[in-house]
Amino acid sequence: MNFAVTVAGFDGSAGAGILADIKAMRDFGVYGVAACSALTVQNECSFESPGFLPAERILEQLDKLREVREYRFYKIGLVRDVETLRLIVEWIRSHSRDAFILWDPIMAASAGFRFFAEADAEKFRAVMAQIDLITPNRLEFAYLGFAISGESFVPFCPSSVLLKGGHATGEEAVDILWWRGKRYEFSSRRLVGVDKHGTGCTLSAAILANLTLGKSLPESCQAAKLYMENFLVGGEGRIGWVDDFVPTS
Repeated sequence: MNFAVTVAGFDGSAGAGILADIKAMRDFGVYGVAACSALTVQNECSFESPGFLPAERILEQLDKLREVREYRFYKIGLVRDVETLRLIVEWIRSHSRDAFILWDPIMAASAGFRFFAEADAEKFRAVMAQIDLITPNRLEFAYLGFAISGESFVPFCPSSVLLKGGHATGEEAVDILWWRGKRYEFSSRRLVGVDKHGTGCTLSAAILANLTLGKSLPESCQAAKLYMENFLVGGEGRIGWVDDFVPTS
């Protein structure tokens, strides 16, 4: 059995956070376990409050999970601040130096609630150097200090970065991955008028699931992109759903 860990918030609508991550992992045959970082008050249409848990409580949950087995694949989603992120990453590295860590930097809820302060942007840089993959949207990409010069990616840390294309314009939604000095693009048709809740969470969880199965990072991003094409056309309203998805080998 293949296992992966998500550290994320609880969203009662199950559209984002822990529940969305577990569902996406399950669709790929990966058993997801979780440590809760926040007990949010929200539904798929509105966000009232984050309900962040203390960092110590998050680490206690991770300690308890580790009593049963070691884990090598981790996703980090909603966190209160850079200090919480740092403590989680340090905990993971202290127990598994070669673990793969994916961070989906949730800067704001889709309903408009803002989490990170502008003044804290540079503080994330030291922590990001310990993370294997960061999956920002365009707003988060700029906030964290990344830039694109022509066709080149301008990094300040060794992490791989997947710039999600959902907030861009054009007929194609293009995600761009920078990995080991190379650039990869993953395209899908942009669905006009489709606004699903939790797409960032679901995409990053699908990427981690495929990494857990032994695929390379570009292969995992491609598989997750295909999964999202199904997610975006399923469900009802702002809730996405995947019917009868068969992962590619």
